[in-house]
Amino acid sequence: MSKTLHLATRSGWYRFELRDGKWTQTEKALTFFSISCLQVDPANPQRVIVGTENFGLFISDDSGDSWRRPEPNVPRLSTWSMLALPGQLLVGTGPAALFCWEANGSWTELADVREGAMGGTFPPNPESAPRTRFLAADTNSPDRLYVAIEVGGILVSDDGGAHWRAANAGLADLDVHQIQPSAKHSGVVIAAGGEASFRSEDRGASWREVTPAGHRAYGTAVTEDSEGVLYLGIADGRPRTWIRPARADAAVFASSDGGKHWEIAVSGLRGAVSDLTPGIDGQGALAATSEGEVLCVAKAGCRTLVAGLPAINAMALAG
Repeated sequence: MSKTLHLATRSGWYRFELRDGKWTQTEKALTFFSISCLQVDPANPQRVIVGTENFGLFISDDSGDSWRRPEPNVPRLSTWSMLALPGQLLVGTGPAALFCWEANGSWTELADVREGAMGGTFPPNPESAPRTRFLAADTNSPDRLYVAIEVGGILVSDDGGAHWRAANAGLADLDVHQIQPSAKHSGVVIAAGGEASFRSEDRGASWREVTPAGHRAYGTAVTEDSEGVLYLGIADGRPRTWIRPARADAAVFASSDGGKHWEIAVSGLRGAVSDLTPGIDGQGALAATSEGEVLCVAKAGCRTLVAGLPAINAMALAG
C-alpha cells in the first residue's frame, strides 16, 4: 500500500499520497467544517475518523473517498482530540470530557475526566471552559493513558481509561497542549504547554521544566521517531500575537537524550507547529503548521512537502 497523509484543516480534510517521491493531493472533503482532530484505525488503514469543532465526528471506510456521520454521534459535538485503540475510540470534547465509543456503536463517558478538569480557566478567555486537548497511550504499557486538559493539567489512567487521576506534581503550567510518552527512553514523558514544556522521568508522577533556551515558550506539539529522537514544536507568544509579519516565529527542537537537552532543528517558521508525527518509516518527523504547510524535519535539515493549504490542525500518516 502506498503512503497516505491525512490532514485536518480549518476548512476540511485533505488526502495526499506519496507518488514518485512527491506528495500529491488526491482528494479533499468536508470543506465546510473546521476539522480539529483525526485518527486512522490501527487495525484498518482505510478507516479514517475526523472530529470537528462543532459538529461531532465523520467516518470514512475507504480512505476518504466517501464519508458518513456515526449514529449516534459523540454526545458532545465540540470535539478536540481522539485516540484510536484496538476495538474502541476515545474522543475528547469541550467543555472537557472524555467519551469512549465501543465496537458496538455505543458511547460511554469516562466521568473522571470531566471531574478532573473542573476549576480550570481557559486563557485568554476566562469565560471559556477547559477542553480535552490531547490523548496519548504509552506504547510500553498499553493500559497507561494520558489526557491533556487545556487548561487543567494532566490526567493519567492505568486501566485503559476506566479511572483517571491528576498527575501535576511539578507541572507549573496547566495549559497542556500535547503529551508524548517515550517508547525508547524508559519512564520519560514530554508535555508541551502554553507557558513552558516539561519532562517526567517517572511516567508523569513528577515533572520539571525543560523549555529550550530562547524567546520561544509556547509549546504546541511533540513526537518521537523510531530512533528515540524527540521533536518539540514551540512558538513565540500566544496565537493572538501572531498577526505580526513573523507570525508565530516557530521552531522545532530535537533531543537525542530523552528530552534532557534540546537543539534547534529548524527555526523562523511563520506558522506554529500544530502537529508532529514520525516521518516515513519512523525516520525524523513531519511537522504541520498553521500556515498550511507540512515539513519534513530531520537531522539533515528541513524541506517543505506540502504548502498552500488552510491552517492545519492535525495529521496522520497511513500505509
